[in-house]
Amino acid sequence: MTTVNAQESRQGSYRAGTIAMTVLGVLFVILRFLARWKKSLKPGLDDYMILAALLPFITLVVLFLTITDYGMGLRSEILPRENIIMITKLLMAFECFYITTIAVTKISILFMYCRIFPTKEIRIASMILGGISLAWATAIIFVSIFQCTPIARAWDKEILGTCIDLKASFIGNAVPKILIDILILSLPVRVVWRLHASLAHRLVIFTSIYRFTTLFDFNPAEITWTLGKACTWSVVESSTGIISACMPTLRPLLMISFKFSSQSGTRRTRTTDVENSKGYELDNSAHRPADEPRNKIKTHLEVSQVDDASGDEVPLNSIRVQRDVIWQESSRDSF
Repeated sequence: MTTVNAQESRQGSYRAGTIAMTVLGVLFVILRFLARWKKSLKPGLDDYMILAALLPFITLVVLFLTITDYGMGLRSEILPRENIIMITKLLMAFECFYITTIAVTKISILFMYCRIFPTKEIRIASMILGGISLAWATAIIFVSIFQCTPIARAWDKEILGTCIDLKASFIGNAVPKILIDILILSLPVRVVWRLHASLAHRLVIFTSIYRFTTLFDFNPAEITWTLGKACTWSVVESSTGIISACMPTLRPLLMISFKFSSQSGTRRTRTTDVENSKGYELDNSAHRPADEPRNKIKTHLEVSQVDDASGDEVPLNSIRVQRDVIWQESSRDSF
């Protein structure tokens, strides 16, 4: 193989970015299940779905690293024909596993919405968006496999037949995905934007949009040089989606971290469940001088806490203070 100038190779950056994002994605899934174990909670459907998303994600990463070994990130003219054919074959599988990872991650997030916000509206909206996501994924996988007639023409252009415009297909496929991401983030907009997932999910949308822009650089005649960046960002987007789905479930681990980092003497936060509200009465009459009129004031503090059984988001505490003046008496002798 011809010696390649370092400036004409992008393989190093592709490998580094892919490996880094893979480690982060896997780490967050491990932390998610560790948090569930810490709270003695059984995994839910959303947990199983994110675990299912991890399988095609790892396959996606292995495929891209293999594609890179065959020459992705190098100029096509320096690669033998058999390498180009193998890269094109693997890219078809790469697209299918990428779409599967994205779709399963979306389903996991929607299941999490249904668990955290068990309302009829959220449930119906999640089912609709889940159905749209599955339909989108099925359509894209179908197009990826049958982009050429016969199918083998997709990787061997010497075979007679026809193919769709691959660049237009990539761009057209990305637009619905971005719109679905925006709809999922906006579903319970007033509450979800308070979740730890809101920032990460917005990063998912950013990576989707940025990946979309990289598709305009794709040139089918120079596939190994112009498509590598979009493939790398496909891995980044998949990993960011998994991280976004896991972040709201990490509260138990965050609470442990806060506990160890807090200094002695700071106010302690009670994290145990409170089933019933508790009231406290304070009498301030004992703190007044003896020669002043004394008002006996009853201060009633009622503290209630949202059920924390899910172990996910920080519950919102409610404190109600009620002060009632009961009587007034004078300490001076009356004449």
